Amino acid sequence: MARSRGHLWLASRPDAVVTWRSAGAHLELRVADSWLESADATAWKAASPQRRTLASWFWHDYYGERRNEIVFTGIHLDEQRVRSALDEALLTDAELSRGRDGWTAIPDPLLGSP
Repeated sequence: MARSRGHLWLASRPDAVVTWRSAGAHLELRVADSWLESADATAWKAASPQRRTLASWFWHDYYGERRNEIVFTGIHLDEQRVRSALDEALLTDAELSRGRDGWTAIPDPLLGSP
């Protein structure tokens, strides 16, 4: 049985950290938190030291700490199939260039409308 866990940055919910957990055929996606913003000192102070450290390691000047990070474990995983499916879910360059307003207009097949 395969398992996976991590967090997502969904185009339709650009401010939400969405957690990903799966075991076998079960998949749970849940809005867990908000991404840290550089100007939000209160949120940075409220975040755990580990969260602040990871945010600083992965910080991007435009996207902040936003990123997708999922780990899959199990035997007989088809890495290429998983990688292809995840790559297909990414925004195209054209979609990405639309910016925040364009991203939130894209239908969300995972969690529906925010």
